[in-house]
Amino acid sequence: MTSNLSTILEKWAQLYKPISHDPKRGSKDKAYYEIKTINQDSEFVRNQNTAKSPCMAYSVLVDAEMNSTKVVNYRHTVYFMSRAKTRSLAKNAKQDDELGTDQQLLMDDMVQDLIQYLRDLKHYGRCPITGETYDTPTMLSLRGLSLDKCEWGSLPVKYAEWHLMELSIDQDQPLPAIGCINKEKYHLPVSEETTVPDGSPSGETTVPEAPASGDNP
Repeated sequence: MTSNLSTILEKWAQLYKPISHDPKRGSKDKAYYEIKTINQDSEFVRNQNTAKSPCMAYSVLVDAEMNSTKVVNYRHTVYFMSRAKTRSLAKNAKQDDELGTDQQLLMDDMVQDLIQYLRDLKHYGRCPITGETYDTPTMLSLRGLSLDKCEWGSLPVKYAEWHLMELSIDQDQPLPAIGCINKEKYHLPVSEETTVPDGSPSGETTVPEAPASGDNP
């Protein structure tokens, strides 16, 4: 089963100064989102005109491939978004291009900082910034994460002045061994109860004991 990295990613977004995400509901400094894909309706898309920049989003969609009888490969997708306000005058075209380049370099830097954070967290078992530890289920979400083979790249600008970068991280999760089906997830057939006559465990008819000597029959 895939792991959910949202707890770790949102915490990083809070600690990381260029993003400085505020998780409070309705905060104008919200800079972390959970979405399906970057080009579908989401809270970020609806609020793109007022959203804080830079910001990031984590895709909750499952992307998996089983290429052996022992391992399932999952792919996690993280988006970084940064807004560069463009100018319409032709004389500022060169400056616009430079602004776009700056945003790409900024997001590339953020991607590498996130990967380094995840690598240190996985290696040391605690937050490399605060020294705090995450709970066990959260730390287990790092198991099998391939942080030495990440892929990222720029995406075409889709939303007005926003520049986008996509980070993909693979994760290998073991398959249960053959014969290890979790039967608690299934409806099992109910066997018929055996009726035992006369209250005898063996099903045989019991014969009452004869009264002891001197007792009334």
